[in-house]
Amino acid sequence: MPAIALLPLVAAGWMTLQQPDPPISVLDAAQTAVTEALQAARASQVEVTIFNVNYPETITVYVGRDGSVDDATRKQLERTFKCKRTKRQHAIDRGLLVMLADVAARYPGKTIEYVSAYRAVDPRESRHRQGRAFDFRIPGVPLTELRDYVWTHHSEIGVGWYPQSNFIHMDHRPGDKDYAWTQIGATEHGNPYWATKARRAEPAPERPRRGAGS
Repeated sequence: MPAIALLPLVAAGWMTLQQPDPPISVLDAAQTAVTEALQAARASQVEVTIFNVNYPETITVYVGRDGSVDDATRKQLERTFKCKRTKRQHAIDRGLLVMLADVAARYPGKTIEYVSAYRAVDPRESRHRQGRAFDFRIPGVPLTELRDYVWTHHSEIGVGWYPQSNFIHMDHRPGDKDYAWTQIGATEHGNPYWATKARRAEPAPERPRRGAGS
């Protein structure tokens, strides 16, 4: 290549070498922005550890407080929550994942024991068949505490207490009224006392009494 043709290349290389490095303050600001973005992303997610009692295994996933998950986590949850009879998988309702993340955040470091989720053999109207229901317990946490927490912190839900089977049922039922029950044997007791007590409204302010002559 002629020497004249090399001159532009040499000049460009020299100019590149002469470019000043970014100020340290700019680099620090960029690094700080990245760190803050990562911290914000972590803060919006909850670590959820689940023990599957049907096929003994433990998984740990990260679920957004808004029920969001990445594709890999979504697939992992669908595999874990598969129907234990048919092995079929189903999409998990996002509202249910909101509840799951909230329970995990309420009891950090605790393992959620999963009893039942998607059930392909249930009737079509079953929330289990719709991928909207989850039966669970947390070792060391009373069922009554779990029951009352879910019932008082969420809406458009169903909460069932199964003291004999040792688990709590929770489901997301968008557009429907909240419903609670206690299951004893084959009998479902709807609108139980504990649900009323847990959500009891504050007493209305006492009105001043009128005098006898008024």
